[in-house]
Amino acid sequence: MARPVAEPSPAPPPAVRAAALFVLGALVLSLLLMAAAMALYPGGTWLDRGSPGHDFLRNFFCDLTADRALNGQTNPGASFAKAGMVLLSAGTLPFWFLVTRLFSERARLGLAVRGLGLASALAAIAVPLAPSQRYGLLHAGLIFVAGVPGLFAGGLATFGLVTTNQGARTPARLAGLTAGLAALDGALYAAHVASGVEITSALLPALQKLAALALVAWMAGTATLAGSRD
Repeated sequence: MARPVAEPSPAPPPAVRAAALFVLGALVLSLLLMAAAMALYPGGTWLDRGSPGHDFLRNFFCDLTADRALNGQTNPGASFAKAGMVLLSAGTLPFWFLVTRLFSERARLGLAVRGLGLASALAAIAVPLAPSQRYGLLHAGLIFVAGVPGLFAGGLATFGLVTTNQGARTPARLAGLTAGLAALDGALYAAHVASGVEITSALLPALQKLAALALVAWMAGTATLAGSRD
């Protein structure tokens, strides 16, 4: 008896595929630009201004966007860092719409995630354009304006992914990891800003990088999954 032939899954709408490709393309270009900025960074961290080159776990992303590095030298990679961070933020615009496709049965929850995510993405685009060394409290304010709705969007998206019946287990884990790391980093950063003192621990920049890596993985996984299902 011949085995039944499985029917291929319906292709997603063209707009969804285009959004998924945009997210993936933005991620790749952003990572390349940030890698170039790191390679060109002259040196200096908040813990040791005389340290050579870029330290992945001790430098903040915003260190790369300043025209002058923390060691006092001109930073030739500042424009690469700004472009990379703006591009990553732009990639989150369609990302929040894609992630809600993975729990489409929860329409109201999806609407809240998209609204909060959109507000976060638009504010995040401005963050790298106002480096902390030059703009101080404005930079911190923009981070909170972008971060607070982003954390709520991430938390609600995690809930939607965990409780869905559509089998989005990997995105759910990545969402939870991203939201957890970002919340911890945000709380520590808020305490630092409130203290009014300079950075005294490598924990903050290290958490920032780990949260960013989790976000990149979540965005890539979501774009790949949402862009391949109807």
